[in-house]
Amino acid sequence: MQLAKRVAGIDLSENKRTLVESRLGKRLRQLDCDMPAYAERLVSDRTELVICLDLLTTNHTFWLREADHFADFEGRVLPSLKARRRARIWCAAAATGEEPYTIALCLARSLPDLASWDTAILSTDISTRALDRAAEAVYVEERVSHLTEADRRIALDLVDRGPPKVWRVRPELKRLVHLARLNLMDASWPMRGPFDVIFCRNVMIYFDRPTQERLVNRLAALLVPGGTLYVGHSESLSAIKHPLRTLAPATYQKH
Repeated sequence: MQLAKRVAGIDLSENKRTLVESRLGKRLRQLDCDMPAYAERLVSDRTELVICLDLLTTNHTFWLREADHFADFEGRVLPSLKARRRARIWCAAAATGEEPYTIALCLARSLPDLASWDTAILSTDISTRALDRAAEAVYVEERVSHLTEADRRIALDLVDRGPPKVWRVRPELKRLVHLARLNLMDASWPMRGPFDVIFCRNVMIYFDRPTQERLVNRLAALLVPGGTLYVGHSESLSAIKHPLRTLAPATYQKH
C-alpha cells in the first residue's frame, strides 16, 4: 500500500498485509475486485481513495482519554490565557469527536466567564466517516464512562435511557467545535494559526520517523511562542529533531 503512505503518510509495511486485507476485504467484495485491481483504481478515483483511508485508519477513542493532558490544559494552559480571554486550539486528529468535545468541556468547566472569551476549537481528521459521527455528536455510555455526573450535566443531554444509555453533546459545547476534513500530509494547510494549543494524539503511530519529524516541525511552526503540543502517550519525539522542549510525558512546549 505505497499509495496510502504517499497520500496520507500511513506506513503499511508488508508485516501489516493481514491487517490491510481484513479492513478492505468487505469493500473488495462489494466492488468485486482483487487487491491489485483496487490499488489501480485508487490512483484515479479520489472518492474511493477517501473511502479506503477511512477503512484503514482506526478511530477508537473516548471522552477524557489520556486525562493528564486535559488536567495540564486546565491547570497550566488556560490560566496563562486569562489575561487576553482568547484561545485558539487545534485538534488535529479529531476522529469521532470525543477529543474536541472534551476540550470544549474543559473550557466550560474551567471558565465561568467563557461567554466573554474569544475561543475556537478547530477539529480536523482525514476520515469523513469519523467526522460524520463527530458532527452527530451522539455517544453511547461506554464512550462517556470516564465523565463525572457534574461533567455530564455540563456537556451532555441524555437522549435514550437504553440500555445502553445514549448521550448527545449540548449545543453550547457543540458550537465551540468546528469540524473539517484535513489530510495532514497535504503540501499546504488552509489554516495559518497561530495556535495556543495543538492536540495531535495517536496519529503519528501510523507514520515512519521522517514523516513524524516533518509533521512535528510543521505543527511547531503554527504554535505561538510558549504554545503547547500534546501527542499520544505511545508516541515519543525523542528520536526526531524539533524545536520543542519536553514539559511532561507527551507534552511539549515551543520556546
